[in-house]
This record gives sequence, structure tokens and C-alpha cells, in this order.
Amino acid sequence: MKTLLLAGVVLAGCTTEHGAITGTQSIQVEVVAPASLGTVDQRLDDAVRTLTVNLTALDAVGQLDPSFADSLRVYAQFLGTLTPDLDQMPLVTIPMVNGQAMGQPITLPASVLGPTTLWIDNGTGLGADYTHGQVTGTSDTLWYRDPYIADLQTPRSETDVDALSVTPLTDKQISVSTSRYGARGRLVVTSVFSQGYTVSDVECADTSGTPPCTAAGYDHVLVFTFSAARDQFGRLLEVGRLISKFNGGLSEFNGLTEVGFPRTYAPEAEDETPVVNTARLPAPVRFDPVWFEPLSNLMGRINFEKNEAGAIEILGAKVCPTDEDYDTYKQWKIDPTGVGGANCDGSKVISVITQGTTFTTDPETLVGRVLPRMVGIVRPVSIGSFNVWIIFPRGASDVTLQ
Repeated sequence: MKTLLLAGVVLAGCTTEHGAITGTQSIQVEVVAPASLGTVDQRLDDAVRTLTVNLTALDAVGQLDPSFADSLRVYAQFLGTLTPDLDQMPLVTIPMVNGQAMGQPITLPASVLGPTTLWIDNGTGLGADYTHGQVTGTSDTLWYRDPYIADLQTPRSETDVDALSVTPLTDKQISVSTSRYGARGRLVVTSVFSQGYTVSDVECADTSGTPPCTAAGYDHVLVFTFSAARDQFGRLLEVGRLISKFNGGLSEFNGLTEVGFPRTYAPEAEDETPVVNTARLPAPVRFDPVWFEPLSNLMGRINFEKNEAGAIEILGAKVCPTDEDYDTYKQWKIDPTGVGGANCDGSKVISVITQGTTFTTDPETLVGRVLPRMVGIVRPVSIGSFNVWIIFPRGASDVTLQ
């Protein structure tokens, strides 16, 4: 018992002594290869994916603890979250012997981008049987390039069953500020809707951004803004404007890749008038009926995914009778297969939404007509084996009636 006297008041209290802290307290993670981990201004090459690390169990005073013999799991922390999730199969599991594991190879997946650290712990089990680790360690930062639009959209495998509904960066916090086409590349707004916009990564004729500009598969993405799309100064976005950067959270909504809770940045200063040049828009991709074929056919439905949030062109489609989808969702349907509407009662149709655009013709007056040309931005609904393809014409000029 200790007694203290403070300003004439006697205070009494008890103290408890605990034993010394013992055992492993942390894991030291040393990346020995590559020799340079990159910097914010000098990023690692995409091909640098195999690392070599030394792992050391450290006790309470920062010294080797040779008694530590657990296996350690390795994860990659990048773009705001761990990959894989902690309760999933780790990138690799490394056994420790006498508190060390030297010269251990770790291969990072191609989806690892931006500033990245290794997360190491001694968790056990998978799924519902997972138990979190008590001992952890992290590496110094490895600096990979920031993502391109194509990284947001490209599936792990074009023939996997989830190729239409899962992307490797789902649930990541992304920031896109560069084109995969280098100095000739630009990020151009290709459509604007009441709650968002689409943007494409295009390659222009020269480094000044001179049209024509082209895009390839997976070069398009939808940015969901919840209200009218604006830049950092509050100016409304327009089709044909350039943006310098956008960021937000990446998610999959029924097969549609979306950037949510975004911030969009324009290259012009607040007192400058943004340049609008629709000549920079990439030409729409011509639809082919073979796109309805299964994923096992590389000319098949993966092409809807390649062109998601991009413009496609359909020639000679027949307008199908309207049904409950039009009554409920204002989706009217076309048979794009060129067989005179024979597929209107089947799955080989494409839904069309024109409400809210300058195309004001009542679709019910078009039933049975063959439309010479229609252009629209692709949005899918993909839930398991259920697939619906929707196109959004941007206005009257995207629909040729005769």
C-alpha cells in the first residue's frame, strides 16, 4: 500500500506489477529484391512482380525471437484494401523456422497498382473458420503505377464464368489521372446523364490531342455522380470535354462497373472556359450478332464487357413490341440480329432507353420498323447466367429512323 499526501488530503491507492512482456511482438519485413522499391516520381515497371523478402520475428526489445515457429500469411495492401481479404487464401504462406524465413519469393498479381505494402500476419483458417493473427508486420512501400481505365474494367480471364460481373479492382479506392496511351492519350467525356457520365481513354493523332482519337476494349467506364456531373469548380460536364483526373470507389452493380462517390477534375483553371471537341470521341464499335454467343467463344458476349460504358453501333435492327419492361423501366427492345425480328421473344435482344434525351419519338410508334442505324452507350445487367444488354442513345442524332 502506498500513501500520498496532497494539499493536506491523504490519498491511498494500490499498484499492481505485471510480468515482463515476452514473446514475438512483430514481424520485420525486409524486401531485398528488387533493389529499388520505386518512388512516387519513379514507378516500378509492371513486370516487376516477383519479390524476395526476409522475415524476422522480433521480441519486445526488437531482437530476434528464435522460439517463433508459426506460418505467416502474405497479403498486398493497395488502393485502400487488402488483396485477398484476410479470411481468403493468402498470396502465399511462409513457414518460420527459429524465428526467421530468409530469401522468400512472393509473386504479386497483375492487379496490384499504386503505392503498395505487404501485410504479414499469423492468422489461421479460411472463411467462417478464420481467426485473425496476433502478430503482424508490414513492408516499406513499393511504388507501382496508378491504374488506367482499362485496369478498372478488364476481367482476370475473359472466359471465366464471372468475367461479366467481377473485376480485379472491385471495392478499391481508385484514382485515374493518366492514359495508357502516354502523351497521345486523353480522358474524354463520351456521354452525360442525369446522375453520371462515361469517360473513355483515347489515343489521339498526336501529342496535342488532335482528332481523330481511338479507343480499344475496356477503355470506357461509368462514373456515377448521384446528381448532375460537375468538375472540381462546379461546372457541368459536357460530351467532348477532357478531364485530367477522376477518383472514387470502384464497385460492381449487377455486372456494371461503377466509380461511386467520385471527384472529377478538369484541366482548365476556374476562370477558363472548358474546351468541348466532340471530334475527340472514339468511333462507336460495330455490333455483331455473334456477341450473343457464350464466353467460351472469344468473339462472343465478352464483347459486351469490352465495350461496357462505351458506344456501339447497331445497323438494321427491328423494333420489338413493347412489354412490361417499357411500362416499368421505359426500356424498349430491338432485335439486332438482322433476321426480321424473329428474336423479339427470345434472349437475343437489346434494350434501349431514350427517356430524358432529345430523342422524343414514342417507341410504341416504331414497333415493327427496321432502324437503319442506332448508337448507344452499353450498360449490362449480369446476375449469374442472367444477362440483359441495355444501350443509352445520347440523343436524337444517335437514332436514324430512315
